[in-house]
Amino acid sequence: MTPEVTRRALMLGTAGAAGTAALSGCSRGGPADQDQPLRIHANDSTTFQPNFNPYGGVPLQGASGLIYENLRLATAMSPGESEPWLATELEWNEDGTVLTVTLREDVEFTDGERLDAEDVVFTFLMHRDVPATNTVALGIADAIALDSRTVQIEFDGTSFAQEADICTRPIVPEHVFSAFEDPSTEQVADPVGSGPYQLERFSDQLYTFVKNDGHWAAEEFEPRELAWPSFTTQTMNTALQAGEIDWSGGFIANIDQIFVDHDPEHRGYWYPGNGTVNLTFNLEKELFQDLELRRGISLAVDRREIAEIAYQQYFGPPHPTGLPRPTFEEFIAEEYRDLEFEVDLEEAERVLDEAGYERGGDGIRVAPDGTPLVFELPIPSSYNDWVTTSQILGSQLSKVGIALTPRGISFEQWLEARDTGNFFVTISTAGAGQNPWYLYRSMLSSEYRTEGDEPVVANFQRWYDEETDELLSSYADTDDEQEQRAAVEGLQRIMIEQMPTLPIVTAPNWFNFNTELWTGFPDESDPYALGAPVQNADRVMVLRNLTRTTN
Repeated sequence: MTPEVTRRALMLGTAGAAGTAALSGCSRGGPADQDQPLRIHANDSTTFQPNFNPYGGVPLQGASGLIYENLRLATAMSPGESEPWLATELEWNEDGTVLTVTLREDVEFTDGERLDAEDVVFTFLMHRDVPATNTVALGIADAIALDSRTVQIEFDGTSFAQEADICTRPIVPEHVFSAFEDPSTEQVADPVGSGPYQLERFSDQLYTFVKNDGHWAAEEFEPRELAWPSFTTQTMNTALQAGEIDWSGGFIANIDQIFVDHDPEHRGYWYPGNGTVNLTFNLEKELFQDLELRRGISLAVDRREIAEIAYQQYFGPPHPTGLPRPTFEEFIAEEYRDLEFEVDLEEAERVLDEAGYERGGDGIRVAPDGTPLVFELPIPSSYNDWVTTSQILGSQLSKVGIALTPRGISFEQWLEARDTGNFFVTISTAGAGQNPWYLYRSMLSSEYRTEGDEPVVANFQRWYDEETDELLSSYADTDDEQEQRAAVEGLQRIMIEQMPTLPIVTAPNWFNFNTELWTGFPDESDPYALGAPVQNADRVMVLRNLTRTTN
């Protein structure tokens, strides 16, 4: 599944929420800098609700990974690799339907209870029995404890491809979560986890974590206290400018002037591709089932102009395969390596003319069945980057006789429209995940198809295609790298030739850092993890790498 948090993790628009008062206790103070917490921005909510349940509602950032741990650590920056964490060993059976997990011996929850195989079994059976907690659509058939350290997880199909998802599920304590009537809705204000940090204090504008000294790897984490303040758009920019944030995720307009130029020795940013933002047609509408209409629209869209104006050249246009660069560049097929989207208004006019979309007296094209090519583009009005993007798209498509009018609505309204198919065209995001299969699955798999008005959770354009599903299955059914690569190349061909959705922007991992107090953040020269503090495994990897800056 692809919950909306994915979009926030990728495209954390301009920050949103509480005031500088929340940061006042975290400001500089000479020698006291050595006692400063690591100050983190990962939320854009005006106020916080006390919920640290990694599987319930919208959990606060940090709950996954730092309070509740993963079996392994895996990052999209190293596809196909993982390192031991709670699990020291993994072993698949030959057909990829059973995974045997060997756990560490020395793990305790913060209430003193030992974490053992039963907690892992409980977590995965919860995914099976409470589908709302199974946010990555694992096909769990069963899970059993072979002994106190060994778990056997059985899947209802070959699951090699989902190893990273399996191993980055936060493990929760059975003795706590088994008391919840519905763990997918329970609000957990006082979390009991096994991770390297634990909740210290909470208010609606600031919460803090403190290092768990009883953690089995406590010596690997130098930051003792983590502060998570909330912000409004204005206070976020002000706090960044004043150097009051060490580690942040979020789109910041004019990042060099607002942030870097005030202290270029210590401040920087790194925005590697972490997904794709797509112009999303509702393919259940007969009109958009016409490939030539989609092709004509694509030829009229200038992605470079969108990247330059809406995103201030922080990154270039997306690749036609939809694979984000540089993250998944190595997976792009050789025949497509140098391919780029072209802008050709004359060719767009020709394609649309030949497909029967004639211009009316007002200059607007009309479909062969008489339907004018006039569309609203619903988007969340709070997504400033998408607002600008949609305005540019409207201007570009007007040149070829298509009227596309942005309509800003509430996030909740847009979410409902996107998920229920109550739109002709919109914008949506697909997260990269741990390898290209995750990205293509979330965009193109028929497994997300629903009946009637039931909302979908991914594949928002509703592309249902037998060949695509076969390629996705062939990837998932093997652990042979060459066979997997062949499947990914087949999916790239479908993206390029059939245009089920139109990538318009690379979805970056927004990551800004200040090394005045802490150093060791990832960057282009040392891309050991994604930098934004919103991925559960990556933030563990980053925190483990940070050390106090010495002057």
